Amino acid sequence: MTIQPYIPYLVNHHLFNDFNKDELTNFFSTTDYSIKAYSKEDIIFNEEEICSNLSIILEGEVEIQKIDPNGKVLTVANFKKGDTFGENLLFGDNNTYPMTVLSKTKSTILHIPKDSVALLCQKSTSFLYQYLRTLSNRAVNLSSKLKQVTLKTIRQQICEFLYNKYVNSGQSTIKIGMSKKEWADKLGVQRPSLSRELIKMKEEGIIDYDKDTISILNIQALNGI
Repeated sequence: MTIQPYIPYLVNHHLFNDFNKDELTNFFSTTDYSIKAYSKEDIIFNEEEICSNLSIILEGEVEIQKIDPNGKVLTVANFKKGDTFGENLLFGDNNTYPMTVLSKTKSTILHIPKDSVALLCQKSTSFLYQYLRTLSNRAVNLSSKLKQVTLKTIRQQICEFLYNKYVNSGQSTIKIGMSKKEWADKLGVQRPSLSRELIKMKEEGIIDYDKDTISILNIQALNGI
């Protein structure tokens, strides 16, 4: 695939906001980039595979997964159009993917090789700043995710999720917007464990729920966890 159809989009991407269309076209004309299309559930990078590119999602969604020895899948992060991945590994001493990168939907991804990224950092202060900003944000988000998974009980995670939804929407009936399997993966727990905790909370009169929504019946109990 050629970069040309994506130039109008990329000049508005935060990494390239200091470039105009001609400058970006000229840069990619001298770069050994690749643009690849992936089907849903395709593996983009396997765990332990060497990271040699900065990857930018041009279309679709990507999921980062960690699979433990028992086959339990933990969804560590979800990325959408415009997001990047690989930047935190690219220049590391150990530059292998610690997790599996999966195409959650049909996706198109731009891969920019390490040498070209280094050249961009040298030539553009704006690119370097945005690159470092992305690295910092990624580190904070990952730290928050790991803390959530390792330090909080299943109920605490459920309550925090529902309470944040309640605060943001002002509604006591919450549309989950994902399957129980996806929700369990997001929390880093098994689906049966999530289901059992929801049943307990329903029996205690904290929530009620159907297939698509959860109704908060006791906001004080939810916020007090």
